[in-house]
Amino acid sequence: MAITSPEMNFENSDGENNPHNRISLYTIKDYREIGQKYDVFLANASVAYRKGKSILHDITLYLKPGEILGLIGGSGAGKSTCMRVMTGQIKPPQLTHGFAVTAGCRAVRDNLKLIQKIGYVPQLEYLSLYEEFSALDNCLFFGRNYCIPKKQILKRAREILQILGFENEELLKKPVKYLSGGERKRVSIAVGLINTPRVLFLDEPTTGLDPHLRIGVLNFLLKINKEFNTTMIIVSHDLEIADYCTKVAILNYGELAGFGKPKELIESLPSKGKNLTVHFQNYNFRKNLKQVQNISGVEYVLNTGRNQIKIFSDSIEEYPNIIKQLEQIGLEISHFSLDHSVFLDYFRIKGKHITGV
Repeated sequence: MAITSPEMNFENSDGENNPHNRISLYTIKDYREIGQKYDVFLANASVAYRKGKSILHDITLYLKPGEILGLIGGSGAGKSTCMRVMTGQIKPPQLTHGFAVTAGCRAVRDNLKLIQKIGYVPQLEYLSLYEEFSALDNCLFFGRNYCIPKKQILKRAREILQILGFENEELLKKPVKYLSGGERKRVSIAVGLINTPRVLFLDEPTTGLDPHLRIGVLNFLLKINKEFNTTMIIVSHDLEIADYCTKVAILNYGELAGFGKPKELIESLPSKGKNLTVHFQNYNFRKNLKQVQNISGVEYVLNTGRNQIKIFSDSIEEYPNIIKQLEQIGLEISHFSLDHSVFLDYFRIKGKHITGV
């Protein structure tokens, strides 16, 4: 069967190029053009390890240079498998359909070139760091694997580590085993960046850190992204990652439950994401949920706290009528407001069947 080549001019209603609109099969000559336009292009990828057992099903993702993707999902959702496809670690027959172009290289086919152009930060620091080595020595050791001159490695390491908060010589030369959890994570990130990668993959970079350190690591990643325009893919089960990403992809049992810019995903909810937040004097979610769901105009109901719910309707104009009907069924309203939704609301509605998150 002949492989067809669609025009590389995808347009959506917003005028932004969107390869998902006309994704198809490509000839070899198309891959170069894809690699020039996108730092990551995963097209219709499907993975099955056993006959009839699908791990990933028809996943399409794409990132332009400098974008940050949050790859979000629970345990077994397919996040790690998706990342392994993009980094060329899964090939046919396990990769049953689709392809990946990462950092301008065709995954699997151009793996020798690919590994020179990407960086990887594992979830567990001890997998990527030598505890007896200092931050600088770790960067030097791993940098030599890329055949980078020592002088160039040390200059690059100091530059990165300074951005990551290592501002004095004592900290730079202290053995990793004496560093805090947050400091170790930052050294691991520095090692992942030592080869000046076009794309940096991070596997659960905030797992095991307290809230303060977690936010600190994410802010450092934003600094790195801004300084070097490094495209990043952050694998996580943590929804707050979305606040730091230009795009998010939600995986559920190997399928794509949502993909796009967080703001656009939120605005895809009924009434462009504007919800009616209602506080009651006394509300029993289990007892009253069906009553509220049966009210005319109600599309979704979210329990957001004690005696508080969020109601979504296809039209903002329905909200006054919904308030009247809530009172008619005997619910005592304390107060209500029209609010803008957050990413958690989108996740709870569109990813409501996702487990493990």
